[in-house]
Amino acid sequence: MSVELPTSAAALLVPIQSLAPEPYEVVKPFQVVVRPADGEYIASFFDANLSASGETQAEAVLHLKDVIAAAFEILAEMKEAELGPGPLRQKKTLEEFIRPKK
Repeated sequence: MSVELPTSAAALLVPIQSLAPEPYEVVKPFQVVVRPADGEYIASFFDANLSASGETQAEAVLHLKDVIAAAFEILAEMKEAELGPGPLRQKKTLEEFIRPKK
């Protein structure tokens, strides 16, 4: 699935309703911010303190979805007692928005 985004210079809010083809489902849709930076774009999910870049806005969003899925997978395998405050916050935030597909 291709993501078509306008090419404005301002920051853009992009709704995320799916992480497909990753094996996770979005249980609570959320928005990410995409903004230009040094000739590329940075997509950020501020609630979980995660960001990714790309040559286009769409590429930045796709890379961020990959980062979100990877972070969720790593954090889900760890016990809360093994995590520091930052990663624990990330884990709780990600669990609020996504879960493994059934």
